[in-house]
Amino acid sequence: MQTLSVRLGLAFSAFCVLLPAAAADVTGLATYPPTAPAAVYAPFINQNLALQEPTDVQAAGYNWRGTTPDKPDWGGVGRDVTYFLGFQFAAIAVLYAAPESISGWDREQKKNYSAAKWRKNVSKVVWDDDRWWINYVLHPYWGGAYYVQARERGLDRTQAFWYSALLSTIFEYGAEALAEPVSVQDLIVTPVVGALVGEYLFTPLRARIRAKPGELNWADKTLLVVTDPLGVISAETDRLFGIKSTLRWQPVGMPLPVTALDGAATGRPAYLHNQRPVWGLQFQAEW
Repeated sequence: MQTLSVRLGLAFSAFCVLLPAAAADVTGLATYPPTAPAAVYAPFINQNLALQEPTDVQAAGYNWRGTTPDKPDWGGVGRDVTYFLGFQFAAIAVLYAAPESISGWDREQKKNYSAAKWRKNVSKVVWDDDRWWINYVLHPYWGGAYYVQARERGLDRTQAFWYSALLSTIFEYGAEALAEPVSVQDLIVTPVVGALVGEYLFTPLRARIRAKPGELNWADKTLLVVTDPLGVISAETDRLFGIKSTLRWQPVGMPLPVTALDGAATGRPAYLHNQRPVWGLQFQAEW
């Protein structure tokens, strides 16, 4: 198993200036051989290792019956956005193969994929003339799906709205701009109406399904997939690659010794017993 661990720590330290003549009388100091300070660090090393035990590691597969996290899973959000960058091109491939009545792209548009066309399409925002059900049914549905995916990662309503807006913008200025200009309806309708769909239609429906006793049947799971398709795909992608992630606030480093002269005669360093560990955020991914 491969492990990637990133630690970001913030520490506040108090520095004391000790006079050599009084160093031996300072309360809380104990002498140790300069070459063996491990005893000072051991309590913090053990504490750090204990906190790193994967008790809150994301379970493999999709969260069919569990509750949503009570705090944002930013590691999962980051992976979801990364996956979406790839998923959108898969969606474009589907639309490319679909008839013009569904995709809204004619043969000429499909033939003219190029970097120059993409730059032209992202340089302006237009009011498109797509079919009404594409702009006002399909796009709100995807906005609601983006919103639910964010809520499943523990984001609150405001954060989920902006997450939906982010994915909508990525799609409009990303793969879709290879074929057509950026659409003002899509940039507005997708996150705004999508947030309402996600919060007041999809979320209550999902709560009722998860509250059912016994095993979920195929219809229940189908509705959970339909209301959070990207969440299911992301979870299955995690499972496929065996990715497990954690994001914790915990001690992320060993305390540094504060030395003072332990008497003019010995010249040995002294260490503070009550030093505090360095606290910070740790993101850990295992695969």
